[in-house]
Amino acid sequence: MWLDRNLVYSCAYFRGDSDTLEAAQEQKLDHILTKLMVKPGERFLDIGCGWGALILRAAKKYGARATGVTLSRNQHEFASRRIREEGLEGTCEVRLQDYREIPGEGVYDKIASVGMFEHVGLKNLKGYFGKIRSLLADNGVVMNHGITATDPDSSWVGLGAGEFINRYVFPHGELPHISLVLHEMASAGLEVADVESLRRHYARTCDDWAKRLEQNREKAVAEAGGKRYRIWQIYLAGCAHGFANEWMNIYQVLARKQGGGANSLPLTRDYMYGASRGQ
Repeated sequence: MWLDRNLVYSCAYFRGDSDTLEAAQEQKLDHILTKLMVKPGERFLDIGCGWGALILRAAKKYGARATGVTLSRNQHEFASRRIREEGLEGTCEVRLQDYREIPGEGVYDKIASVGMFEHVGLKNLKGYFGKIRSLLADNGVVMNHGITATDPDSSWVGLGAGEFINRYVFPHGELPHISLVLHEMASAGLEVADVESLRRHYARTCDDWAKRLEQNREKAVAEAGGKRYRIWQIYLAGCAHGFANEWMNIYQVLARKQGGGANSLPLTRDYMYGASRGQ
C-alpha cells in the first residue's frame, strides 16, 4: 500500500466499517485534494505539511506543483528524502519555514492546512487566515482541517483533559469554536463554501492509534521510555473518548478567495463524492 512508506497525521476518513486505518488515511488525503479540485500543473501549498504525505500525493497522483512548509527539522529531512526517493524533485518540495515567512502574493492556486491551526493561537487567527488569502491566486481555494472546541466561547477541553494535553503533548495549543473560525475566515476575505465535521472519524482514528500503541508497547517503551509511552497511551485513549462524546470536534472548512473573479467551484457537492473521486 502507498502509505507503507509515508507517515500521515490527523484523522483518517472512513467510508465504511470495514475500512482499515491505512485505507482511511489514503482516503483522507484524496478527500482533501478532491474537495480542493487540485489539477495538473496547479500550484499547491500545504501549511504545516508534517511528514509530507499530502504534498507527495498531490504531486504524484494529481500532477500538482506541490510545496510544503514545516518547522520540524525531522519532518523536513524525512519529507525531503521521500521526495527524492519518489523522483519528484521537479514538482514537489518541502521547506523548513514559518508560514508567516512564505514570500509572494497570489502565488498558490490551492492551499491546505491540516492539523496546524490549533497551534496558531486564538488572537492570531485573523492574521493566519489573512496570510492564506494573500498567498492565494485570484479565485484560489483553501481547505482548513483542524480540531475545534465545542464550547461557543472557545474554552479548552474540560475535566482536566485540556490541562493534561497542554502540559504533556501540545503546549500552548488553543481550540477555537467553529463559529470563531468562520468569523475570522470571513473577516480575512475568504468566502466559506463547505463545512464538514469529521468528529466520528477522529474518534475511530484515535481508537485505532491507541490500540496499535498498546499492541506495540515493548517497542514503544524501548524507543521512547515508559513515561512517554504512558502519556501517549492516556492521550490517544482520552482523545478517542473525547471525540466520541463530543468534548471537541474537527472540521474541514473549504473556502475561496473572495473578490478574486468568477467562482470556479461547482454548484453542488456532487464532485466531492462522485465516481471520479481521487482521479
